[in-house]
Amino acid sequence: MNKTTLEILLEELELPSSAYETAVSRYEDLGDFLSSDSSIAQYEPQVFAQGSFRLGTAIKPLILTEPYDLDLTCKLTKGISKLIISQEDFKKMIGNAVDQYISKRQIKEAKKEKRRCWRIKYQDHIDFHMDVVPGIKIDDTSSLQEGMIKSSVSAEMAYEWAQLAYNITDNKRPNYSVISYDWNISNPEGYARWFEQRMKLRMDEALLIKSGYEKIKVFNRKTVLQKAVQILKRHRDIMFKNEPDSKPISIIITTLSGQAYLGERTLEDAITNIVGKMRGLIRKSGVRVPNPTRPEEDFTDKWKENPNLEIAFERWLIQAQADFDILADNRNIKNIISKANRSFGIILNESIFGTSIVNKNVNVTSNRIKIDEVPPKPHMWK
Repeated sequence: MNKTTLEILLEELELPSSAYETAVSRYEDLGDFLSSDSSIAQYEPQVFAQGSFRLGTAIKPLILTEPYDLDLTCKLTKGISKLIISQEDFKKMIGNAVDQYISKRQIKEAKKEKRRCWRIKYQDHIDFHMDVVPGIKIDDTSSLQEGMIKSSVSAEMAYEWAQLAYNITDNKRPNYSVISYDWNISNPEGYARWFEQRMKLRMDEALLIKSGYEKIKVFNRKTVLQKAVQILKRHRDIMFKNEPDSKPISIIITTLSGQAYLGERTLEDAITNIVGKMRGLIRKSGVRVPNPTRPEEDFTDKWKENPNLEIAFERWLIQAQADFDILADNRNIKNIISKANRSFGIILNESIFGTSIVNKNVNVTSNRIKIDEVPPKPHMWK
């Protein structure tokens, strides 16, 4: 099977099938417990994945001994409202149920509180952090729909995506300990639907996208957009491995990539287009990189607090453009090997390059293990 240099790099970044299988089994187990045996079962909790696992853009940790991060939401859908409980008490309610799960499953470490979630840490054959964000149903989503329509989302999509939004807790908010209508709003599933729309610009790949949000979507094949995001994230990880607090966050890279993608057929063309357009997609003022499903939310909000983060993003973008230009020039194999090592942390051997290098292909045999999709457990969803 002929592969380009970027496709070879990508195979080194892909999560092993065991990681997906473990993630699916663990989060479904948590969902089963919370919806049937826990103290919050009466509120009909829904547990679902968000972030890179949900989008199909997760990559191996830079240091292989680091745990995988699985971001989840536990949304209560019945019998409770933010008008009768404070964020603090609601988070404690979810935390108590998490404690019951930890005890029942004999997990060694106690849960850890983060700003917006509870962290469960597993340690067995694959180490996982499972970050559980407490969520509560939104009663009125009309303002969310209006905001999406103003940002050029169709009325039909705006209605569908708005219904997926929910309120979340945040222990840094001033009204965290009192009953208040003012909670943060999150809509990772709406964002995932937007990202899937961008993936569908390649019509032959649209068939890979399945409806429903009850489970982690396990992609046996990835679309060009997903692959591009994975490679850009790893390039960023390597560049900022010694300055982790400065590295561009994944949501900015993913959003700008989705906006820039125009349905390119090859990974090389997609990345060239994406890194070339990213800078122009960042607004000069106001909300600079808006959430496509909540336009008033600015993914660059921390840039205002720390201008060095914007400078770091610009540094990364300049370096990415230069590095991908080198990888695209297949006349010098030694330069490609050197760049793959320095910018992606991947060691390539000159022997893998076949005679088709002139045509931008490398002759290697794929050894990727296909991942079978694990079906959801029906009783988990109400």
